[in-house]
Amino acid sequence: MVRLACSIAMFACEGVSEVALPVQDRHSQRSALETAFNASEVIGPVESDDRTNGANSMLVVVGHRGCGLNRTFPHGVIPESRPSVRENTITSFNLAARNGAQFVEFDVQVTKDGVPIIFHDDEIITEGNTSSHISDLTLTEFRAIGPQKDFTMGQLLYSRASDGSTHVWTADIEDHLCTLEEAFTQVEPTVGFNIELKFDDYGITADAELHRVIDAVLDDVRQYANGRVIYFSSFHPDAVQIVRKKTLYPVFFLTDGGTYTYQDPRKNSIEAAIEICREGNLQGIVSEVKAVLHRPASVALVKAAGLYFFTYGELNNLGEAVLKQREWGIDGVIVDHVLEVVRVAQQMEEPASPSGAALARRGVAVV
Repeated sequence: MVRLACSIAMFACEGVSEVALPVQDRHSQRSALETAFNASEVIGPVESDDRTNGANSMLVVVGHRGCGLNRTFPHGVIPESRPSVRENTITSFNLAARNGAQFVEFDVQVTKDGVPIIFHDDEIITEGNTSSHISDLTLTEFRAIGPQKDFTMGQLLYSRASDGSTHVWTADIEDHLCTLEEAFTQVEPTVGFNIELKFDDYGITADAELHRVIDAVLDDVRQYANGRVIYFSSFHPDAVQIVRKKTLYPVFFLTDGGTYTYQDPRKNSIEAAIEICREGNLQGIVSEVKAVLHRPASVALVKAAGLYFFTYGELNNLGEAVLKQREWGIDGVIVDHVLEVVRVAQQMEEPASPSGAALARRGVAVV
């Protein structure tokens, strides 16, 4: 494994029983983690500057919801011919792993009866245009929606297009919706997990609900992780602080970086994200790539704070955008087009050649 991936793995692979980690200075935290994890066969010692030394390590490629999100288009819009795999499913995660992703990113919510499941949207829309929050459904009700394990179809699942219209949600390659436990037990064990703790982006989530969700997810992690490399992320400023106090795993704060304005000012800039990380002793930031491309100097700000810096967004499917970020020192990219971006990342690590340079510059079409 390359140096940066090893460095992240040093923080992300738990070799000891999970305990609450008190807030402490970064040096003592790192020492504690290294002591705990050096015994793992897949993790070796790393140099002290590996945490932010992006220039000497391969870019980390993270598969977005596995092998990419599914898009729903308004009536009259012709979708691209690129085959789709149902997002956030075992099939999609394993395909991303086979295509070279070091991590897969997915969204975890918790059902009414306390089971962590994997689903992105704040609401799940079923027949009759009925929408429900995952927290209002039992596991049995959730499992009855969409493609089934026996290859039949349960309740029709709908998704919302950019114009607000709803459409039956289908994919070229189907698989059933899954739980976090199923992901741990059925996804290729060598691929890491970026577990995004999903909460309502626009509403207010009570502290009790934050703890209910986080505790249920951590229970599954303790039972089923089995040494897998993991890091957590969330757009919710309070959630990242809570999970950081409850786990040894690294936690990243997700931000739009100012490309969208929220009522909560903690979510509206890279500087605010850095402050969240300082307050909560977090390990990194994941920003919408547009914010970084608009303001490359933000990379230096994040690195000066001693943090990893990843990005997400449609533009990460463009080889030229990935190349620019690599030059600036971005540590990892969350992408839909896993295979294409893995090839670009590999070419960037090889000796310069006309063909390699051409591949790195090539724009990969965005779904």
